[in-house]
Amino acid sequence: MLHRTIIFALTSAIPALSIVSCGDDELTAMQHDADVEVLDTAAPDTTAPDTAAADTAAPDTAVDDGDATEDAAADDALPVLQLPDAGSDAADAVTEPPSLDPLGGDRPALVYLPDGYDAATPTPLVILLHGYSATGPVQDLYLGFHERATEAGLIAMVPNGTADAFGVHFWNADPAWCCNFANSGVDDEGYLLGLIAEAGERFNVDPARVYLLGHSNGGFMAYRMACAHADVVAGVVSIAGALPKAIGDCAPDRPVTVVEVHGTLDAVISYYGNLAYPSAEATIDRWVGYDGCDPVPVASGGFDYDSGVLGAETQKLVWDGCDDGALVSRWTLNGSSHVPLFTSAFLPDAFAFLLSHTRR
Repeated sequence: MLHRTIIFALTSAIPALSIVSCGDDELTAMQHDADVEVLDTAAPDTTAPDTAAADTAAPDTAVDDGDATEDAAADDALPVLQLPDAGSDAADAVTEPPSLDPLGGDRPALVYLPDGYDAATPTPLVILLHGYSATGPVQDLYLGFHERATEAGLIAMVPNGTADAFGVHFWNADPAWCCNFANSGVDDEGYLLGLIAEAGERFNVDPARVYLLGHSNGGFMAYRMACAHADVVAGVVSIAGALPKAIGDCAPDRPVTVVEVHGTLDAVISYYGNLAYPSAEATIDRWVGYDGCDPVPVASGGFDYDSGVLGAETQKLVWDGCDDGALVSRWTLNGSSHVPLFTSAFLPDAFAFLLSHTRR
């Protein structure tokens, strides 16, 4: 598997623990010769968790022994943020610049139209929300996002969060925790609503099929939008995210189709949750309640979505019978980390799941 190296100059003022606790730079690495070895900056908890106490466990603060050496050398070398290629052909291809003018004004978002786009036909829209310390284009490259989205017939939008005082991009998803460490007060809800409205003015966006796909901090932001703006957002996919703790009173005014995709060995946003955020199981249980779904899910698997894990590692639970035809699902990637090496099957299946629900 090839890897692309994206180098970020991070100021030495960033506390190492803050980066690890909400960062998508789990894959800080050192490059040796022609190969790149990817190292997790947070060692996974190898102790089997007590699922009954998953939401009250202490936050993950452990780091491996290599962190002290890397932190001490931070002033002498640029940290290397590694986002591995997805296993898809799209991710291996060079991403061409869009042929369209960006939306968003002083916070531009790249836009890609599907082949054969017809201005007379309402077309679904999907927005990519990057993880903390990444950017929209970097996240797009990692997932092969806009290629797969446009192949599926969606308009794809790739925005950026704002850069904080440390120069790190983030979404203000959860003021109580992640990832507005500099307390900027930025209104990302308003920004994303503005992008959706602007897209609807420029293109024939189907207002009943507007979706969000977010990774880590972006997954938290996707949930925040689904909780507060279910009248706009029909469905979300969260990769390695969780419901923000600050919106424990989440009360969407209509059903939202939801997919939580999470690796069991995620050492950044634990699959099992902690004091700062609920577990993957608890997150989805809440959405089952919000959407009025049947309490007993349908199980299926395995699916091979992570080429970095041997075999078909993914098991799915799907809750149907939800109000207004919504669906809720948890995709558990057994043995996967915070940044899986997604195969070419993953995004098409995720988009197909989203497109199964049209907001009513």
